[in-house]
This record gives sequence, structure tokens and C-alpha cells, in this order.
Amino acid sequence: MTEYLLTHCERMLTRKALGLEHGNSVNRNRVAVHLNGEDIGVALRLVAKDYMARDPARDFGQMRVFVVTAAGAKAIGKKLPPAHVVLPASVAA
Repeated sequence: MTEYLLTHCERMLTRKALGLEHGNSVNRNRVAVHLNGEDIGVALRLVAKDYMARDPARDFGQMRVFVVTAAGAKAIGKKLPPAHVVLPASVAA
């Protein structure tokens, strides 16, 4: 797998998805972004890098939900705890 450098926005959205805004421990693995907002492009770039995946089962209204992959967590120097690991069968690409 190719490793990609993250932009500042990509790094921040990945951290937000993992619940790292106010601490250093991974405490979740999801982020909802508005379909017409700025973060949707960032999230889709992360999907293209295999650092995030869509989770359409959790979408609501105009919000699209994304989860961080193990490679995405590694890209910011974190390891996903077992409870937050995304299995390919549970998330649609």
C-alpha cells in the first residue's frame, strides 16, 4: 500500500473522527460531514487514499458519515483500538 502525506485539513478531519480534538486517546471512529460543506471534499480525498471509508448506514439527512481505516490512523501516528477497527464487510466503499 502506498503511504500518502496528509494535508493539514486531512489530518484535522482524521483527528476529529477519532475523537482527538481535546486529548490524545482514540475514543471513537466516525465523523459526519455535510454533503454541501467544505469537509466532504476532504473526506473524499481521504477515501481515495484508503485512509477513510464511507459508512452509508449511519448517514442522516444531508450528513455523510465516514470512518477512519487502520492505515488512516497510522498516517497520524495512532493505532485503532480493537473496538474501533473497521472491517471491510461492515463499511461500503
